[in-house]
Amino acid sequence: MKNIKSMVTAVVLAGMAGPVSSQNPDLHVSTKWKECSFQIDPSLTQEAWHQFTQEAGLATYFRSVTDAKPMGAGRFELSILQWNTRIDESDDAWNNTFVHPDKEHWLIGGKQLPFPGLTLRAGVSGKVDVAAYWSKRPGANYGVAGAQVQYNIINDTTRNWALSARAGVNALYGPADLNLYTCGVDVLASKTFNLITNWISLSAYAGLSSNASHAHEKTDAVNLKDEYLSELQYMAGAIAQIRFVRIGTEYNISTVNTISFKLGATFNF
Repeated sequence: MKNIKSMVTAVVLAGMAGPVSSQNPDLHVSTKWKECSFQIDPSLTQEAWHQFTQEAGLATYFRSVTDAKPMGAGRFELSILQWNTRIDESDDAWNNTFVHPDKEHWLIGGKQLPFPGLTLRAGVSGKVDVAAYWSKRPGANYGVAGAQVQYNIINDTTRNWALSARAGVNALYGPADLNLYTCGVDVLASKTFNLITNWISLSAYAGLSSNASHAHEKTDAVNLKDEYLSELQYMAGAIAQIRFVRIGTEYNISTVNTISFKLGATFNF
């Protein structure tokens, strides 16, 4: 009986220890940076590198959080953006690509990886808008920069709906250990509701994105093949226009899901 009790106790403890270990891995520490930064650990496997490419490509994908209606020539929009992508920071894909200031300093301390940044959009013609994006994590060794072109296919001003396609590219910059590039094409349709003429409007939109990511490691710590991955994303969002102020939100469904927010202002030159 004593042996049976010992075996049961051992099995229970092993079962408890397994999940705790996977959920609370040892963090890799470096005091070189004040915030969590990219540095590949020798324990990173090809499988985890594949997962990182897939999830990081989605996390850094350029989401301008805007509808299909063209801006119009000479109009500009300056906005603050934030993309929050749901990842598991305890996965090897993230734990073995990052270092931390100390053993208690997690990458996000939650379930969503935030990417705040600035974007500037401009209408260059009645059908073409261009945009640029920039982000830099203070105290860390990385940021994201990108560009986008949107072409309006249909703009029905009578029924207030529009159809557009856009192409974008962005890259992770700063880390010495790796390169990450993401490009994609979106197709979206939107419907605008004028709540108070020339004062308040609401535009709802939905669409589909197809994006590709390429990750390349540049460190002697590992010897991993480049990863090339493609993903589909489904998007739905809304933009509220209050005079010159634009407030937007967008939700993307894919391998990892993202919710985005925008606060911006429009102006003419």
